Amino acid sequence: MKKTLLLSLLLAGAPAAALLEGCIGEDDCQVASAPRFFDVQGVALAPLRNAGNQPIAAGDTVATSELRLALQLQVRYYGSSPARAGWLPAAYACPPSPIPGYEGTTEELDSVTVRTVYAYDAAHPAGALLNDLLVADNTGEPLPVAPPRDRQRPADLALRLQQLPALAGPQQFVLRYRLRNGELYTSRTPVFVLR
Repeated sequence: MKKTLLLSLLLAGAPAAALLEGCIGEDDCQVASAPRFFDVQGVALAPLRNAGNQPIAAGDTVATSELRLALQLQVRYYGSSPARAGWLPAAYACPPSPIPGYEGTTEELDSVTVRTVYAYDAAHPAGALLNDLLVADNTGEPLPVAPPRDRQRPADLALRLQQLPALAGPQQFVLRYRLRNGELYTSRTPVFVLR
């Protein structure tokens, strides 16, 4: 009887002790002592309608003045934390998004180019570079944009065209996003009608 009671206390007490150990101390999701970063894994070029940032689907018609091309980075957050000393291991669920203490990224932007799949005007036939017609929506800065100074967060960018196409018709854009470490990401918009 004593052995059974002792065994039950041990089996019930160990998980409870592990829970208590995991709950004691400061917030274990703080990352002040551990490096935290994000890594660019991909990029998307999404056409949006200016009014309410509504996505433009394949076949939709949009005026040039309403079009915004949203360059959205797809990133993976990672870091390392030293193992805590303790007599029982414990796992912690921390938020997947950046929390105070993230150091951002070590990757640097090399270039951003946008090409047209269909002829845009006489100076921009099919396959031509459109960087001279695109500006950053919030600053009016022409492409290529300067690399972001704050590398704490992924820098999404909205672009707008400064000039109307020669003729209304189908349009598709191709983005090339190159980092200085040699990584290259591409994205295509769906084919839509630009007027």
